[in-house]
Amino acid sequence: MSNRHEHPGLPALNHLGLMDSEISDEIATALASAPIVARLRELDLSIGTLINAGAEVLMAGQPLTHLDRLDARHHFLDEATQSRLRSALAGVDVDLSDTRNDWGGKRYVEVSE
Repeated sequence: MSNRHEHPGLPALNHLGLMDSEISDEIATALASAPIVARLRELDLSIGTLINAGAEVLMAGQPLTHLDRLDARHHFLDEATQSRLRSALAGVDVDLSDTRNDWGGKRYVEVSE
């Protein structure tokens, strides 16, 4: 019997946190097709600079409905994208708290120097 946490060449990982990043959309693009994602229970992209484009790529990529939790708090998503993301991940605990304004295209991570 195969365990979803056993896979040659991949770590036994069920929580992945790629947080506080200025390249959140690029990370989302990579995750949309990354084999490790299918094994995760929790994905944390919080306190970064995620915008609509990154969320759209995540939703268009491999299914994420197997997740228990997606943490994307401190983000730059508009209300429509937040609603689509919640609908696409019905049954997943999705944290989209702390919506930020991009103030003319300027986005910032939550924790920086």
